[in-house]
Amino acid sequence: MNAALVRAGIVGCGMVAAEYAATLAAAEGVHVQLRACTDLDDARAQAFADRYGIPAVSVDHVMDPAALDMALILTPPSTHSALAQQAVAAGLRAVWIEKPFATDPDGATALLRLAQQAGTLIGVAPDTLLGPALQTAAAALEQSLVGDVLSATATLFSTGPERWHPAPEPFYSEHAGPLGDMGPYYLAALDYLLGPLHVRAATSRTRTARLVRSGPRAGSQFIARAPTYVAALLDTDRGIPVTLITSFDAVGSQTPHLEIHGTEGTLVLPDPNFHDGLVLHLAHGARNWDTIPPAPTTGPASRGMGVLDLADALRESREPRCSAYRAERIVYLIDAINRAATLHIPAPTRITTTR
Repeated sequence: MNAALVRAGIVGCGMVAAEYAATLAAAEGVHVQLRACTDLDDARAQAFADRYGIPAVSVDHVMDPAALDMALILTPPSTHSALAQQAVAAGLRAVWIEKPFATDPDGATALLRLAQQAGTLIGVAPDTLLGPALQTAAAALEQSLVGDVLSATATLFSTGPERWHPAPEPFYSEHAGPLGDMGPYYLAALDYLLGPLHVRAATSRTRTARLVRSGPRAGSQFIARAPTYVAALLDTDRGIPVTLITSFDAVGSQTPHLEIHGTEGTLVLPDPNFHDGLVLHLAHGARNWDTIPPAPTTGPASRGMGVLDLADALRESREPRCSAYRAERIVYLIDAINRAATLHIPAPTRITTTR
């Protein structure tokens, strides 16, 4: 095998798979070469294969280390852990997993330990932290542009994926909803910028009846199994208070997605579901917001950046920047928020994970 080439296969040929394939194809030089794909829906797998000029194969082929080096697991969340364990047990060198890492803390820790024992590198979405927006914010904090950080807020107000997705039910399954589906983007961004988070309190409610608004089933109704509004009070190791709201019950909002307040200024960040966007800064005593010039990044700023970094991590014998350890923390954090919200009791103030 060419030492510079990482051979990859996709498991799950849904909407997000096309974004990954486009990013890998646009990368300069030969980083990751897409060699195969598979899906439970044979027709969908074949359509994807035809589009990208690769074979549609079985899951076992994608997990075969003689054929491939890396599996990209882009399937529904409930399948992530089992498929990743299969890939690790088969002997693949690396596995990339779409968020979430797992649907429960025990599953996340078990998978991470299995990978450690096997020597398999695991990278986990979101990889938006590698994009220009979060890199710009990280540099601003490193340069103390806002002084000492005093607080942060993270807010997602949305009508929910039924507005644009023709089959939105999985987004409302037991471990999804706005917290499980979109929360990882916000929590990973906060973890990356401010450090590990801990839960103080949370509340939730569910608007169970939902209406499909896109595709051939538009107008049909389904029932949400996950809370559709979750609010949590968090803090960091340094005692910085963080307020998080995730909701699929809002028509729209002008509330910033992420704000970080410090002694010398405030940062406003764009939607962490995307890789780019403007980062705004208001200095203490100033009247006008400034736009911070974007930090330089390499390669296309889109889903798949983390896969390219994972391939580099393989070649450089290092941990990927989209760390499975951070992803494990996010799984524990979401679980603690859900328990605090549903049981109305204080959540654990400290979350102990593998690292």
